[in-house]
Amino acid sequence: MKPWLLLICVLLFKPCAFAYLIYQPVSFSISTEKEIYFEGEKITFYITITNHDKEKSHPVLLPHTQNMGQKLFYLNAYDKAQNALLLRYTEDKMLNMLVHDTGSVKIKYLKPLEQIVITIYLNDFENYYNYHTQNASHHSFGVPLFAGIYNINITYNPKGISLGDSIYTYYEDFEKTLPITKKDYMPVSGQVSTMIKLKIKRSADTIVNIERKNYFIKTNGHYFYYMSENLPQIVTDIRCHHITSILPDSCAAQNEYFYNHFNNVFAEYISRFEDGDIKEYRKFRDGCPNYLHTERYNAFKQKTHFEMQLPDKRFYSVSFHQPGGNIHQESYCAADGTLCVVTNYVYNEKGVLKRKDITQTQPCNEIELDQKKK
Repeated sequence: MKPWLLLICVLLFKPCAFAYLIYQPVSFSISTEKEIYFEGEKITFYITITNHDKEKSHPVLLPHTQNMGQKLFYLNAYDKAQNALLLRYTEDKMLNMLVHDTGSVKIKYLKPLEQIVITIYLNDFENYYNYHTQNASHHSFGVPLFAGIYNINITYNPKGISLGDSIYTYYEDFEKTLPITKKDYMPVSGQVSTMIKLKIKRSADTIVNIERKNYFIKTNGHYFYYMSENLPQIVTDIRCHHITSILPDSCAAQNEYFYNHFNNVFAEYISRFEDGDIKEYRKFRDGCPNYLHTERYNAFKQKTHFEMQLPDKRFYSVSFHQPGGNIHQESYCAADGTLCVVTNYVYNEKGVLKRKDITQTQPCNEIELDQKKK
């Protein structure tokens, strides 16, 4: 099974083959110093590393003086919704510090049942580039983490680091056979920790600072607008980076409205049911095709539409008949959107597939022609 096809299976909650289960003697878990933080506040994460083997010691890599190259640990932020598995943000997997000495990681051999804890920080931009911190503060999602409830985990990925390659044999999730080795096994995509909830509140302040950027907040009585400039009135152009219905001193709202716009990065729109589940999620960009990730659900929380950009840069889109979940239309578009292969599925009155009608479209070319006519 191709990796991108597996990704689609997982995101659509369709039955997929189970991964080849390999016993991992060393596990990773995370926790936070506090239960709730305010926007822009420095967040302390504790990574607990445990050797569950009762008889043998096992190695693990730990951050040391490395300040360039690949990170050992990086954070992932998922949406709080229970009806969708949405990876909202993930860290850049590469270190980008101001001092470019190679530095090093180190090996720690954990004794049987031994446990150690290391600390990392988010929103610590005072020390983000400071190599003297040994990269504990060099963590950022690249976009601000505004008020809300997130599910957070961390990925440990030593692949590509020479010291890691000396202690691990890497495997793909769906390999049927594994080589016999004295090294510990490690998935090529790394090992993930348990998931925890991270609650971030809005404050009553009219200015918040997140990762050294000021956001000036104004309200129309219904929504709160976060702008990059201190303007006398609300604007919704590129100077407006965030709109939310979450009230001060809270991290959630009924029928919550959430919009982000990060210039030259992406935009994000979320509409929720009263219980916080996703009604519609859109992650998009300027250009054509503009969608990066879309999920829509009907009143019964049945998925009706799904879109994503695949790892090979193509764009995939699918819609469903509900109830029943039969595919209505499916399309694959080239990375530049100039050619899309669209498949319409036709069913009989009993819902049995009769045929597939396949066509080709050029949506982005058509948009360019319309713009020229105007």
